[in-house]
Amino acid sequence: MEPTPSTQEAIQVPKMKLIYLDHHYWRAECSRVALFLADIPFEDARMSYEKMYASGALTFGTFPSLVVEGKGTINQTQAIAAYVGKLSGFYPSDPFLQAKADEAIDALTDVSELVTATMQERDPQRKIKWRQHLISSNGRMTMILSGLEALCHQNGFNGRIAGCDLTVSDFAIWRAVGWLSSGVIDGIHPTYIQSSFPGLWAVHVAVDALPKLAAWKAAHPHQYRPPV
Repeated sequence: MEPTPSTQEAIQVPKMKLIYLDHHYWRAECSRVALFLADIPFEDARMSYEKMYASGALTFGTFPSLVVEGKGTINQTQAIAAYVGKLSGFYPSDPFLQAKADEAIDALTDVSELVTATMQERDPQRKIKWRQHLISSNGRMTMILSGLEALCHQNGFNGRIAGCDLTVSDFAIWRAVGWLSSGVIDGIHPTYIQSSFPGLWAVHVAVDALPKLAAWKAAHPHQYRPPV
């Protein structure tokens, strides 16, 4: 049975435009998927770097950005995810679980920044060694992912990161794990997550198995080529 958004009071949904690259990276994809699964219409504005910067919507010079008609823009991944999660119902109603969902998004941001930092290294072999150190037993990425794995443990290893219901943070975990397991990041083995963090892998597998998500992936075949 397809999981549904958490029960909540009706919220009037404004027109929205989500600005990001034409890419399935977790920062924007978690909010795109939440809106799609909740059948909330939005403009999926996939732009080049130049067009994003020219849009006037990047408050901090970073992306994604969510333009909310009649209100303004929301920037920063966690803020967008929380807002979209509340509109779509994919966000906990309990304040503690809300904080745990936000905690997961913030941790994924830390992981992304670690990979981004390695991109400044121009020597391919040094870049690989840098990343291999990050995923070593005492590496910084392993430490952060171990924290996320601890969240899975605290949540009962139920294929969710915060509570019993699907949240936008589960969609973020799904995409981040898919990215780290894709084999496109030199120095990070595709089985790193699966072999070291079974709780995170279980969240990834549970989300990836959602029937309606197959329609989303089918609509973006240039991004989602099996295996995900």
